[in-house]
Amino acid sequence: MPTSNPQRRRLTGLLAALLVLPLFAGTPPPTPVVMDPATAEAAAFKTEKGATVALTTAGSTPVLRLDLPAGAGYPGFDIPVTPGGWDLSAFSGLEVEVANIGTTRINLGLRVDNPGDWKKSPWNTNNVWLAPGEVKRLQVTFGQSFGRPGYALNPADITAAKIFADNPTGGGTLLIKSIRGFGTGAPAAGASAPAATIAVDPFAASGNAAPAATPPAPAPGASGPIFTPASADLAAIKTEKDPVLSLEGDALKVAFPRGGDYPGLDFPLAGGQLNLAGFAGIQAEVTNLGSSALNVNLRADNPGDWRKSPWNTGNSWIGPGQTATVKVVFGQSYGNPGYALDPARISNLKLFVANPKTDAAILVRNVAPFGTAAVSAAVPPAASAPTAPPPAAAGQDATFSPAIGGDLLDLPGRGLAGFNYADSTAVLENGRIKVTFRAGANYPNIQFPIPAGGWNLSAFGAAEITVTNPNDRKVTVFMRVDNPGHWKNEPWNTENTTVDPGETKVLRLTFGQQNGAPAFPLNPARVNALQVFIVRPKTDTTLLLSDLKAAGSPADAAHRLSLTKPEDRNTPAVLPDWLGQRPPPELAGEWVQTLNENFDGDRLDASRWTPRFPWDGPQPGQLQRYAPENVTVAGGVATFKVEKRAGHENNDTSLGRRDYTSGLIQSYDKWTQLYGYFEARVKVPYVRGLWPAFWMMPDRGPASGLDMWRRRDTGNGAMEIDIMEILSEWGPGRNSVAVHWDGYGSDHKQWGTSQIYYGPTPDGYHVFGLAWEPGKLTWYVDGKKTAELVNDRVSSVPAYLKFNVQMGGWATKNIDDAGLPATMEVDYARAWQLRSRL
Repeated sequence: MPTSNPQRRRLTGLLAALLVLPLFAGTPPPTPVVMDPATAEAAAFKTEKGATVALTTAGSTPVLRLDLPAGAGYPGFDIPVTPGGWDLSAFSGLEVEVANIGTTRINLGLRVDNPGDWKKSPWNTNNVWLAPGEVKRLQVTFGQSFGRPGYALNPADITAAKIFADNPTGGGTLLIKSIRGFGTGAPAAGASAPAATIAVDPFAASGNAAPAATPPAPAPGASGPIFTPASADLAAIKTEKDPVLSLEGDALKVAFPRGGDYPGLDFPLAGGQLNLAGFAGIQAEVTNLGSSALNVNLRADNPGDWRKSPWNTGNSWIGPGQTATVKVVFGQSYGNPGYALDPARISNLKLFVANPKTDAAILVRNVAPFGTAAVSAAVPPAASAPTAPPPAAAGQDATFSPAIGGDLLDLPGRGLAGFNYADSTAVLENGRIKVTFRAGANYPNIQFPIPAGGWNLSAFGAAEITVTNPNDRKVTVFMRVDNPGHWKNEPWNTENTTVDPGETKVLRLTFGQQNGAPAFPLNPARVNALQVFIVRPKTDTTLLLSDLKAAGSPADAAHRLSLTKPEDRNTPAVLPDWLGQRPPPELAGEWVQTLNENFDGDRLDASRWTPRFPWDGPQPGQLQRYAPENVTVAGGVATFKVEKRAGHENNDTSLGRRDYTSGLIQSYDKWTQLYGYFEARVKVPYVRGLWPAFWMMPDRGPASGLDMWRRRDTGNGAMEIDIMEILSEWGPGRNSVAVHWDGYGSDHKQWGTSQIYYGPTPDGYHVFGLAWEPGKLTWYVDGKKTAELVNDRVSSVPAYLKFNVQMGGWATKNIDDAGLPATMEVDYARAWQLRSRL
């Protein structure tokens, strides 16, 4: 393929740099070269799906250049095989030396064929991911596919070989030095040992496993690809929520004309059950034909009681016109430890889309198992405090511990190999990462490469990175550090800082804190992910990043500030005798009860409570409207009903209309208190999409002469105080506490943690309490202190009480309608005050 002189000079420079890398250096081993660019003819290469092949040089070394088009499918070429085939019986397999000189990450596959019916998959295959600038060796071991026993290929009768890329949505360019046999000995067909050493993508090794290039040979018990659209009986496919099925070429087209919650289909399984023992999981290639992003999910089930959730699930967000691999890893759900699924007993395989818009559609291809069983090993939960990691077992990667200076990456030395990007791009510029975050994306980010065993940062108390803002506007930038663990526990910490135009600033994340407040007790000995991101940029935003390092000492970490840990969810609550009778005994002084609301009778006490907010709604960004009839009183309990019932806010036709209805009560202009102890006994619902809360807002009182908004303003010494906030989908045993002040705009400040954990009670009720003192707030659950804030900024303005169940906003918008109606029950609300403050 001809190039202009400037292009050729630029290409030669890149190639010269790549040729100093180890895989292209030295004398190759004495193995037969089956493709030598020095003697090859470009016309001899049969290409597929728009790929182009050209012969060029890297320095003085002849190489083959493969240019890949942007788009879906598997573009590549057939390696010219001599008439009569190749006899490679003296070797263990076939290998390719390849360099990625493009700007996008490429998943490259190599396949070696015997003669035979292609439907019986008479081939072996393997794949490797190459980041921009990387050089790797891709090997196929005879008798294996993706490192596990596969088709018993005869290396003496190789009739075809193929190199291809898996859905290179951004296109790309590769250089291939040679294709040759490697190793010695008899064919490996049927071998149970792992494949010969293959190049490993560092990002896959750190937990972001790359999808297989083509479906591997099925495990015992499976008869081939799990689902073949061309031979499918569409009438026999079970669907849910009315998707429309049709065939389009080699794909199954699934249209969602009605939109709806989680429409999808069950793939028909041969014999009713699959045996995929030995594989890591199942994957499907999905193309989004619509105009908006889709959350596509794949679920694999075992037989059993559905209430015990005997399944694993994985998902992928796919943009309009994009193709992605959706995979479910056995033993995991959404990348975290999950149900211990038995891959030998797959009883159902389901594909579904979360809340597609009307007229969304997808194409589904290549539904097949992938990987080896080792990939699916569940990740153990993070420890509650820093501990030294166990020594690495043979064949495993040990954690990386930085030197005393804490430097984590040598950017000039390694370049951007192994980085990953979501809605962002990056280049190196004068030793710094110049990253551009795409406008309009929710959380565009850059993810840093981490060794396979993770980082052991237990000798430090924080992670930090230097950020320079070259824009003409200030930018708020975030860093997140992760432990392995279940997503419901949010096993990560985040921190942010605002960088002014032209300013350089250090963003420092203290382990165990979230935005300056106690948070998940992150174990710095087991850091397995780190990213930098911004939130919903309105325009493309560029930042310069440098000097990523661990810093501080373990004494700086915030574990000592976290008063609970995730394991506390498993310890039944022990309720002290003083609950409901008085404040906690450690609160000294003579206390007088000022509120004793037991919800007696059959209606709310109107002198104390109002079943609507002081302003008109409904609230922007929320999904519910409030209606007075959704709060009822009976049997000494106030019940807040949440249901899918359309109507107007407060049943006022002049106000907004919503599809869901919920209830609230609040005591604005009727009951307030400054300082004291506040307590409520509450049973919350656990339905996805609900947000029950018990909280307080300031009220300076009518004597202040202020209007409603200024009476309630959180500036000038006042605060919003959240005593109980629960996202119902967390399930039992987790609460969030927080305070907010200085408004809700650009000057907004907050402190809080969503990592409050507590054990079960026999009846499901829990007692949430708050001690409010000058300069100090202390939270309790079931009589146990769970969080504490000591700060001169603690509110000094009286506040009123509120109970409500919100939907949307912070809570997920994916409401589980099947769980409605649901209720929050409040048994009592009580308050005490020191006699000296009455």
